[in-house]
Amino acid sequence: MMKYSGRNGSYVTGDITFHYPKTLYLYLGGKGEDQTSIDDYTNPTPGGWNFGGNGSIDKADEKLDPVFLPPENGAGGGGAVDLRLIYLDINKPFENSALMNSLKSRIIVAGSGGGAVSDTNRTGFPGGTITALNNGEHMFGGTQTEGLFGKGMSGIDSYENQGGTGGCGSGYHGGFHNFSLEIKGKDSFESGGSGGSSYISGHPGCISPHYPENTIADRITPFHESKLYFTHTDMKSGIDLMPDSFSFRQILGHVGNGVCRITFLTDYNCQTNIILYSHHHFLLMNLILIGFDVT
Repeated sequence: MMKYSGRNGSYVTGDITFHYPKTLYLYLGGKGEDQTSIDDYTNPTPGGWNFGGNGSIDKADEKLDPVFLPPENGAGGGGAVDLRLIYLDINKPFENSALMNSLKSRIIVAGSGGGAVSDTNRTGFPGGTITALNNGEHMFGGTQTEGLFGKGMSGIDSYENQGGTGGCGSGYHGGFHNFSLEIKGKDSFESGGSGGSSYISGHPGCISPHYPENTIADRITPFHESKLYFTHTDMKSGIDLMPDSFSFRQILGHVGNGVCRITFLTDYNCQTNIILYSHHHFLLMNLILIGFDVT
């Protein structure tokens, strides 16, 4: 059993103006665990924090004598990076309705990459822009309306040597699959996890969460119902060149835990207004959110 990498996370950026004090909540997604982090047949490889999908387990080798270790797990998918208006502590038990309200309040999301497959060196798929890439006939990238809302789907365990899928990356809509135990054949589940889609309120082609699933994107759909939106937006997938948050270099997708860079674009006069005339102040912020990769 070897350690294999998932795919890189995506990149989103935009400027936003606040005309009054506003509390926002930043969720920095975590990278999923690689296959070598789990050494039993009970626990799947965990996905990254902020709803990366778990990898699956090929449990056929558990029947061998002696038991084959380590198990052929798929790696975990990554957790998305997002900025939202409604806080929810996702480390504690919560009602699904509370989770949906919090997820629907997201105004910018960077999709994450999917986890690598078990056994052979087949990597996961990258975090996407408006849509993420599909991986074969059973593994699908998130879009603006398709995929688990805010979550990457976990892989499916196999019992007849079909192998183990990588967990899907989360995002605006997370990566997903339609594997079932009715699919037979050696290694038939060996598919790297797909990535999640990205979303920016105000970005062309996006569909905000208050629209129904069958909505087709137009000039109005990108704008979040909160009326908060970004200008000068851009999206890059995990296989595109993007700015590195820690240098002035260009990198090919983001590797590691989620990153957010916030730059205040106010000038001296604007800062004076903030201090002396707070009831008229505004903040112009540049937000750069970068997704994640399983490493």
